Amino acid sequence: MYVEQKWKINREKNEHARTCPGFLPLDQIRGKTVLDTFPLTLPDQTRLTILLFEQGNFSVVGEKELQPAQMLPVLDAVRKDVEQHHPDFYRKLDSLAEEDRKMQVLARMENILGAIRNNVPQNPELLPSIKNLIAEMDAGLSAPGCSTGDDQERPEKRDKR
Repeated sequence: MYVEQKWKINREKNEHARTCPGFLPLDQIRGKTVLDTFPLTLPDQTRLTILLFEQGNFSVVGEKELQPAQMLPVLDAVRKDVEQHHPDFYRKLDSLAEEDRKMQVLARMENILGAIRNNVPQNPELLPSIKNLIAEMDAGLSAPGCSTGDDQERPEKRDKR
């Protein structure tokens, strides 16, 4: 349920990002005065140049055509120059991003609980291990992270509880 809601809100956030009223495709910048330019390297190492124009307008030039998934980092990069001209757009984008983060937490929880429910019947030793982990975490004895298994009882050596 939450996983589907997460995908839906993420899709809505990305669709909204593509509707930024300040974004001008390259074929619409002829005759515009460039106020500033700056480079942006995306996490996938794609290099872009952002062109800033008057009235909160901007365009993007890159090695390849701008992909929809690349719009969010571009919007973050131009925010200080564009938001004052398009505050409603950014307000809605922020709201969608916050909802996306909340749904991500709930979707992860749903996945973890589902994995436990689905695996306990075949691996009954999971239940006591999970209870012990929760008790350790409640007592502050366990930090988040992956266990190497060295601190866990082996299922074949565990007495049946």
